[in-house]
Amino acid sequence: MRRLALVPALLLAFAAPAFAQPYETPQDLLEAFYEPYFSGDFPEFEADFRSANLNALYEADAENTPEGEMGALDFDPYIDGQDFDLADLVIGEPEESEGFATVDVTFTNFGEPRHIVYDLVFEDGGWRIDDLASDNADFTYRLSEIFAEAAARWE
Repeated sequence: MRRLALVPALLLAFAAPAFAQPYETPQDLLEAFYEPYFSGDFPEFEADFRSANLNALYEADAENTPEGEMGALDFDPYIDGQDFDLADLVIGEPEESEGFATVDVTFTNFGEPRHIVYDLVFEDGGWRIDDLASDNADFTYRLSEIFAEAAARWE
Protein backbone atom coordinates (compact mmCIF):
# COMPACT_ATOMS: atom_id res chain seq x y z
CA MET A 1 0.00 0.00 0.00
CA ARG A 2 2.81 2.41 0.82
CA ARG A 3 4.38 1.77 -2.57
CA LEU A 4 1.19 2.90 -4.31
CA ALA A 5 1.27 6.20 -2.43
CA LEU A 6 4.94 6.63 -3.26
CA VAL A 7 4.45 6.28 -7.03
CA PRO A 8 2.44 9.50 -7.53
CA ALA A 9 4.85 11.40 -5.30
CA LEU A 10 7.82 10.21 -7.33
CA LEU A 11 6.09 11.04 -10.60
CA LEU A 12 5.41 14.57 -9.40
CA ALA A 13 8.95 14.99 -8.14
CA PHE A 14 10.42 13.99 -11.49
CA ALA A 15 7.81 15.85 -13.54
CA ALA A 16 8.12 19.19 -11.73
CA PRO A 17 11.47 20.14 -13.29
CA ALA A 18 10.05 19.29 -16.72
CA PHE A 19 7.55 22.14 -16.42
CA ALA A 20 10.38 24.67 -16.30
CA GLN A 21 11.02 25.64 -19.89
CA PRO A 22 14.57 26.66 -20.72
CA TYR A 23 14.59 30.02 -22.49
CA GLU A 24 17.23 30.13 -25.20
CA THR A 25 17.47 33.92 -25.39
CA PRO A 26 16.97 36.73 -22.90
CA GLN A 27 14.14 38.04 -25.09
CA ASP A 28 12.38 34.64 -25.01
CA LEU A 29 12.51 34.68 -21.22
CA LEU A 30 11.20 38.20 -20.81
CA GLU A 31 8.48 37.79 -23.45
CA ALA A 32 7.24 34.66 -21.67
CA PHE A 33 7.54 36.34 -18.29
CA TYR A 34 5.46 39.40 -19.27
CA GLU A 35 2.88 37.51 -21.35
CA PRO A 36 0.61 36.75 -18.34
CA TYR A 37 0.32 40.46 -17.57
CA PHE A 38 -1.49 40.76 -20.90
CA SER A 39 -3.36 37.44 -20.99
CA GLY A 40 -4.18 37.10 -17.28
CA ASP A 41 -3.01 33.48 -17.37
CA PHE A 42 -0.28 33.50 -14.71
CA PRO A 43 1.88 30.39 -14.24
CA GLU A 44 1.63 28.40 -11.06
CA PHE A 45 5.41 28.43 -10.61
CA GLU A 46 6.84 31.91 -11.16
CA ALA A 47 10.03 30.59 -9.57
CA ASP A 48 10.78 28.85 -12.88
CA PHE A 49 11.65 32.27 -14.34
CA ARG A 50 14.09 33.13 -11.55
CA SER A 51 17.69 32.12 -10.90
CA ALA A 52 18.63 29.90 -7.98
CA ASN A 53 20.08 32.99 -6.28
CA LEU A 54 16.91 35.05 -6.67
CA ASN A 55 14.72 32.14 -5.60
CA ALA A 56 16.87 31.79 -2.47
CA LEU A 57 16.14 35.45 -1.62
CA TYR A 58 12.40 34.88 -2.03
CA GLU A 59 12.57 31.73 0.10
CA ALA A 60 14.60 33.39 2.87
CA ASP A 61 12.12 36.26 2.95
CA ALA A 62 9.19 33.84 3.24
CA GLU A 63 10.92 31.82 5.98
CA ASN A 64 11.86 34.89 8.03
CA THR A 65 8.62 36.84 7.72
CA PRO A 66 6.44 36.31 10.79
CA GLU A 67 3.13 34.65 10.04
CA GLY A 68 0.45 37.16 9.13
CA GLU A 69 2.98 39.90 8.32
CA MET A 70 4.00 41.40 4.98
CA GLY A 71 7.33 40.23 3.59
CA ALA A 72 9.93 42.42 1.94
CA LEU A 73 7.72 43.10 -1.07
CA ASP A 74 4.50 45.06 -0.82
CA PHE A 75 4.33 45.59 -4.59
CA ASP A 76 5.14 43.73 -7.79
CA PRO A 77 8.72 44.73 -8.64
CA TYR A 78 8.36 43.44 -12.22
CA ILE A 79 5.78 46.12 -13.02
CA ASP A 80 6.79 48.71 -10.41
CA GLY A 81 3.31 48.73 -8.89
CA GLN A 82 0.57 46.79 -7.15
CA ASP A 83 -2.03 46.76 -9.91
CA PHE A 84 -1.46 46.61 -13.60
CA ASP A 85 -2.78 47.61 -16.96
CA LEU A 86 0.31 47.20 -19.10
CA ALA A 87 0.77 48.43 -22.65
CA ASP A 88 3.57 49.32 -25.04
CA LEU A 89 5.96 46.60 -23.83
CA VAL A 90 9.42 46.91 -25.40
CA ILE A 91 12.16 44.42 -24.60
CA GLY A 92 15.51 45.89 -25.53
CA GLU A 93 18.52 44.21 -27.04
CA PRO A 94 20.47 42.32 -24.41
CA GLU A 95 24.05 43.09 -23.55
CA GLU A 96 25.50 39.60 -23.06
CA SER A 97 28.80 38.52 -21.55
CA GLU A 98 29.84 35.03 -20.43
CA GLY A 99 26.48 33.73 -19.22
CA PHE A 100 25.15 37.06 -18.00
CA ALA A 101 22.92 39.59 -19.73
CA THR A 102 21.44 43.00 -19.01
CA VAL A 103 18.19 43.95 -20.71
CA ASP A 104 16.17 47.17 -20.64
CA VAL A 105 12.41 46.71 -20.54
CA THR A 106 9.99 49.60 -20.97
CA PHE A 107 6.21 49.68 -20.84
CA THR A 108 3.37 51.79 -19.57
CA ASN A 109 1.32 50.83 -16.54
CA PHE A 110 -1.99 52.69 -16.38
CA GLY A 111 -0.47 55.05 -18.93
CA GLU A 112 2.59 55.84 -16.79
CA PRO A 113 5.97 55.03 -18.38
CA ARG A 114 8.10 52.42 -16.61
CA HIS A 115 11.70 51.35 -17.15
CA ILE A 116 13.18 48.23 -15.58
CA VAL A 117 16.69 46.88 -16.13
CA TYR A 118 17.00 43.12 -15.81
CA ASP A 119 20.12 41.22 -14.82
CA LEU A 120 19.83 37.73 -16.27
CA VAL A 121 21.95 34.63 -15.85
CA PHE A 122 22.22 31.53 -17.99
CA GLU A 123 21.75 28.52 -15.69
CA ASP A 124 20.21 25.06 -15.96
CA GLY A 125 20.21 25.31 -19.75
CA GLY A 126 18.32 28.58 -20.07
CA TRP A 127 18.10 32.25 -19.16
CA ARG A 128 16.73 33.23 -15.74
CA ILE A 129 16.01 36.52 -13.95
CA ASP A 130 18.76 37.14 -11.39
CA ASP A 131 17.97 40.70 -10.30
CA LEU A 132 16.32 43.86 -11.56
CA ALA A 133 16.36 47.58 -10.97
CA SER A 134 13.87 50.35 -11.55
CA ASP A 135 15.04 53.88 -12.15
CA ASN A 136 11.61 55.48 -12.32
CA ALA A 137 11.43 58.95 -10.82
CA ASP A 138 8.77 58.07 -8.24
CA PHE A 139 10.61 55.13 -6.73
CA THR A 140 14.02 53.67 -7.56
CA TYR A 141 14.96 50.23 -6.29
CA ARG A 142 17.03 47.12 -6.85
CA LEU A 143 15.20 43.91 -5.97
CA SER A 144 18.18 42.28 -4.23
CA GLU A 145 18.61 45.40 -2.07
CA ILE A 146 14.97 45.27 -0.96
CA PHE A 147 15.54 41.69 0.21
CA ALA A 148 18.84 42.68 1.89
CA GLU A 149 17.15 45.51 3.81
CA ALA A 150 14.43 43.12 4.99
CA ALA A 151 17.04 40.53 6.02
CA ALA A 152 18.84 43.19 8.10
CA ARG A 153 15.62 43.75 10.04
CA TRP A 154 15.44 40.01 10.89
CA GLU A 155 18.87 40.05 12.54
